[in-house]
Amino acid sequence: MDPESPPRELELSALEAEKEPMAAAAEPGPEPGTPAQAPSPHRDPIPGPESRPGGEKNGLVMKIPPEEEEEAALGGPGLSGSPKFTGLGKEELLREAGTPLWVRARLVLLVLFWGGWIGMLGAAAAIVAQAPRCQPLPDKNWWDLGALYRAPPKAFGGNLKGVENRLGYLKEKLQVGGLLLGPVYPQKSAEAKIPPLKELDSALGSMQDFKALLAAAKDKGLKVILDLTPNPSGGPVWGEAAKDPEVQQEVKNALKHWLSQDIAGIFLDGIEELQPSLVAEWRNLTEQQQSPSGVDRVLVGGTRLQEPWNLLHNPRGPRLLLGPFLQRLLEPQPDQESSQGALGSLLGFLSSNSSVGLGWSVGSPWQLWVSPELRLQQLLLLWGLPGTPVLSYGDELGLERTPKNGELPPMPWDWIEGVEKGGNSSQELDLCKALASLRARERSLLLGEARAVSTRSAVAVLRSWDQNERFLLVLNPHKEELKPFASKPKPEGPSLPPKASLRLSTDPAGSGEQEVQLEELRVGGHQGVLLSFPYSPV
Repeated sequence: MDPESPPRELELSALEAEKEPMAAAAEPGPEPGTPAQAPSPHRDPIPGPESRPGGEKNGLVMKIPPEEEEEAALGGPGLSGSPKFTGLGKEELLREAGTPLWVRARLVLLVLFWGGWIGMLGAAAAIVAQAPRCQPLPDKNWWDLGALYRAPPKAFGGNLKGVENRLGYLKEKLQVGGLLLGPVYPQKSAEAKIPPLKELDSALGSMQDFKALLAAAKDKGLKVILDLTPNPSGGPVWGEAAKDPEVQQEVKNALKHWLSQDIAGIFLDGIEELQPSLVAEWRNLTEQQQSPSGVDRVLVGGTRLQEPWNLLHNPRGPRLLLGPFLQRLLEPQPDQESSQGALGSLLGFLSSNSSVGLGWSVGSPWQLWVSPELRLQQLLLLWGLPGTPVLSYGDELGLERTPKNGELPPMPWDWIEGVEKGGNSSQELDLCKALASLRARERSLLLGEARAVSTRSAVAVLRSWDQNERFLLVLNPHKEELKPFASKPKPEGPSLPPKASLRLSTDPAGSGEQEVQLEELRVGGHQGVLLSFPYSPV
């Protein structure tokens, strides 16, 4: 171009040059001897193989991304934009990794990794070493972990088939572990000294029905203990027959017979009327005769004594003792010292690791041991104290079991089904189910120790196990309302927090979980509450 051309012409020439296709790289080079043509100052140089994105570098070939091709076609920067980074080749990476800088960096990272790992391991070991040790679980028998339900067959509809049909109610609703069933023998004849304990009353069914009952109970995880008491509804239970060798032999033969049927134990009431050596012999027979299913067998002794201390300290007596032990606890006492006396005696025995366990009951199927207004408190005690809760049939309903014409009233099963369907209501049944469920899942209630708590004329027991939640049972046996913790407890008693959670109450108006201040807690007359608070290491 003429250097003296006007600027407008120069701009047009440059525009025309840009519209020409960039095909110089595909055109053949100048022939030998022909001087190379210098690039026009108004045109961009054609990229060579070292700078062009489609060229090669260090053995790597880069493809032009589709977006760049499209951008170039639309007149964008395309290939003429800023140069793209192609990365390092294998040889270059190896050379760079071997430099002193990267060698030192890798060494530092390796030391940091292993140092951190060892540090975390040491910290975890220190935490484990300083953490409080968990208390090992005690070795408990099956009758220590579940309640017993005591009833004659007639309470279930009059026969063994009726008992079998109601096993689901016992297991699923009340979560009991065993059924104390009986008597199942025929009535005593006029000339006999005791009833035929070895026989099965034909009015209840056949031995095949009895075996079917045992099989159904086993399928549901229930143990069956048979009541062989010769006079269960009267007193004395044994009388002169207790010293008669012929009677003793009949009882021994009956024990052998029924134990061969794979029952889980034997119940004998009036145990205080028998010689200790005779009780020890019958216990050995019960425990030593091998069970076909391998279940641990137990001799359960019943007593009419409120303070059976001699029986409790007999190492060869029954392994589980059942009696009216709660009666004194719920009798109003004139002062604080008296109200703590009976409770302290019982709890002191429980903490002595005796081989004899205690079964708590509020009566037998033929007799109620405490006043009706304390019925709901009785349920709190049954499930709240360490030992085995024993429900006589109808206790969970408040059933009046007054015999009519010598016959016990049956269970109102139609009414119970109405409760399950929502048509009827029973505060006793609701409380009983809630207590059974709570005891089954809380270790402090199931396994924990029990300590008496100082209160103002009330009954208070603290249940605790290891680092689990604590439970405080408070009962008011008086007619008047009480503030049990208005005064500070004695220094030697267990310490309590200022507040706790109300879990259950015998007063429907006070039910439902809520936080209460212990100093302000009020317990109505003949009412009881179950409180809980978390474990604290201090």
